[in-house]
Amino acid sequence: MTSPDEALAAAYAALDDGHVQAARNIVQAVLKNAQGTDLHVEARALSCLAHCDRVTSRLRRAAETSRRAAQLFERLGDVHGEANALTTLAHVCMLLGRNAEAVEAALLCVRLCDKLPTQAQSVLAHNCLGLACSWSGDHDRGDASLELAIQAARRCVPPVSIYQPRLNQVWIEASRLLDERYQTGRIASLARMDSLMRECRELELAGNGLAVLPGLQTMAKTISLASSGVLAAWQGDLAGARLAVEAAARSLTGTMTWLDSFVRWCIAELAMAQHDWETAERELIEMREMALAVEHEQLACRAHLVLAQVFERQGKHVLAQREHRALRRREQRVVAEGMSSRESMVAWQLGARQSERHLQQALVVSKQFERWSLEDALTGLANRRHLEQQLAARLQALQSEQRPLTVAMVDVDKFKSVNDRFTHSIGDRVLKTVAALMASQVRDGDLPARWAGDEFVILFPDTTEDEAQPVCERIRAAVSGFDWESIAPGLRLSVSIGLGEAREGDTIESALHRSDASMYSVKPTESTHA
Repeated sequence: MTSPDEALAAAYAALDDGHVQAARNIVQAVLKNAQGTDLHVEARALSCLAHCDRVTSRLRRAAETSRRAAQLFERLGDVHGEANALTTLAHVCMLLGRNAEAVEAALLCVRLCDKLPTQAQSVLAHNCLGLACSWSGDHDRGDASLELAIQAARRCVPPVSIYQPRLNQVWIEASRLLDERYQTGRIASLARMDSLMRECRELELAGNGLAVLPGLQTMAKTISLASSGVLAAWQGDLAGARLAVEAAARSLTGTMTWLDSFVRWCIAELAMAQHDWETAERELIEMREMALAVEHEQLACRAHLVLAQVFERQGKHVLAQREHRALRRREQRVVAEGMSSRESMVAWQLGARQSERHLQQALVVSKQFERWSLEDALTGLANRRHLEQQLAARLQALQSEQRPLTVAMVDVDKFKSVNDRFTHSIGDRVLKTVAALMASQVRDGDLPARWAGDEFVILFPDTTEDEAQPVCERIRAAVSGFDWESIAPGLRLSVSIGLGEAREGDTIESALHRSDASMYSVKPTESTHA
């Protein structure tokens, strides 16, 4: 009879051979036999299962499973196992866009590895921290963490290949250059990325292009080829870029992962270098959709950002503004999801580490926190999280009970000029006043909420678009008729409101997009002074 150790070793071997489903089947059998009888085997099986889900881009499932594994390892006092599970948790949280949670998990993993002899786990911990820092926008700290990963790899006995952290340094440099292009409109120097890429190729030719974790070897090949293609495109070597990108596309397995989205970005960069804007737009839209399909929020945000640049280069400023707006919404959604994730983690920590008396006190605080977590701190309206929960429930009612639902998107016209001319303090007073005026005009049962910045959303349950229109007119009139000079001399204000009636099959995004498009069509041009 096969032991759990032998079964888990076989699962990791299957991952290395690219047989992910076979690995999952083995691990699930181990987990089923261990649950409730052997916590240590259960924790190790959960850790392996999370890694399987990471390889196949089942990121939310991987996050939950790796968190459970880390919690079990902590209870058992297994520092090595906890560090391994935390590495997976940090990595998938990073891909999901939960940057704070990713950095926290990676830092904890690094500190745990400091207690252990230098080994591959230390390399992975610093490697993961580097990526988490970079995705959070701190590219310098991310690069420094990867240098520590390389130093750790060289101290290991036997030595561990430095290829994986070095290849990740290529990505961090590419990310930094992408941000530089977004901020300044150009890339100053490609020298560092070129140097890093050359070293990666030398490692590959020497047979040292090895990933540290099982199941990531084929992924590393695709990343290397695609990164080479991007670098060549930025250097103006269009023929070389085309060869590298085509090779990257051929290296994909056929099962969609985040790499499919990554390769789409590379194809778009090549198209941009050729001023083939139509292809660039198409590939970036496909990049975004693929990223969302595999739960890679970071790449989806990148797609919005680069697409905005493509539109701006063509002078399509209205479309560029829409992409910026969509990017802000996605970032806000990721933050809200991260809060829910942290609430779950805190709840576990309280249950595991506090006495019953302290736990009861914490539950009282938790109820207060739950109320706060559904309320916008500035305006007192429902916040984005509350709005999304209610909208999801109402869309479900629309499908099952055929009850109408109308959504209004409300935007303060030229709000940036309010902040610029009258200070941000006045801007906050304006938002609070607009929120109060909205709340005074809606009906019982309607839900006004602050969406993001100067954007608000109103849900009109059991209401058609025609029925919601008079309420919106009252809000417009109330805002326009308010004595804004009582807040600041010379201040005048109006709002633009777009209405959209939900349809069968709508998601949260599609329902809001329809209202947003309606609002944008009536919004005054930015050339008019506030």
